[in-house]
Amino acid sequence: MNTRQLLLATLAILLMRPEFLRADWAQVTALDLPTVKLSPNPLKAKAAMKERFESQIAVNQEFLKESPDDPHAYESKLRLAVAQARMGSLEQDQRVVDTALAKLMTLEREAPNSTQRAEAMFRRISLQWQNLGSDPDQRRERAVTSARIFAKEFPDDRRAARLLAEAASLCDNHPEQKLPLVDEAMRLSKDETLTQRLRDDVRRLDQLGKTVNLSFQALNGQSVEISKYRGHVVAIVFWAAESAPCLLWMKDFAAYAAEFPGIKVVGVSLDQDREDLSAAMETLKIDWPVAFDGKGWQNSIVRQFGINSIPTLWLIDKQGHLQTLNARDNYQLRIKELLSQH
Repeated sequence: MNTRQLLLATLAILLMRPEFLRADWAQVTALDLPTVKLSPNPLKAKAAMKERFESQIAVNQEFLKESPDDPHAYESKLRLAVAQARMGSLEQDQRVVDTALAKLMTLEREAPNSTQRAEAMFRRISLQWQNLGSDPDQRRERAVTSARIFAKEFPDDRRAARLLAEAASLCDNHPEQKLPLVDEAMRLSKDETLTQRLRDDVRRLDQLGKTVNLSFQALNGQSVEISKYRGHVVAIVFWAAESAPCLLWMKDFAAYAAEFPGIKVVGVSLDQDREDLSAAMETLKIDWPVAFDGKGWQNSIVRQFGINSIPTLWLIDKQGHLQTLNARDNYQLRIKELLSQH
């Protein structure tokens, strides 16, 4: 049985089961399994995400109704609030998001021990980061503050370094703020994978203001050399068709880029499935050259430049120098600024 079939079966049990059949913890944790591969169609991807959240909400509500004194009840309450917040975020219903976050804050205060309090705080912070507002500076400051609060209270928790690293990812265009965060995360990191990611951060920071040397054979057979785009503003998009956040962001960016022939756009795909990538490009009407080698995060260009989050948007000025490490949140303003320069 694949994951989608498991989700549907779980819902069917909840909706049609006889009275003697009880929701148990196995049904709750079954929904932790990775979701099926999302469709390259943004609307279908959103529908699949909504189905997953609805399943998690239904199963946890039933579990808590039938087993309020179960040893897993506290964790189930956390999972329920998280699923409700994610659903509210998906549906752009801030009232639902705020209510769920308030529940998590209450659960944080009521945590029976420090381990569960750390879990509640971590989940709340993670969700708050998905709803930090539309202003990039505000988003950055809130993320940095919450990451440092968690790290100060739980320095031995493996997630402390991870939160600091995530906060640092929002500071790509503020190197004076990013580097100290990277250093703090490096000191706390107990995970070699995370440590490598932080080394990637340092590598990317070192490239700001420098010439980008990039050439590749695109999916459509076109030979691309960034140096030949000198005199133009260039956007390099690192993305993956199998990533829902990428698809949702790319829908707007692709439409925007189509209206500005003054910029040159190239893509670097982190996909492993060529057909998924081609389908997404067709759906999004992407006709710019895209590099693809099927190696995912081990893509040679990705490793060369230390990319560790997607979507990532690099902007290169008319002289060929890298001006942003990730302009995905304010690309319209930054592109306008670069186009106005001589």
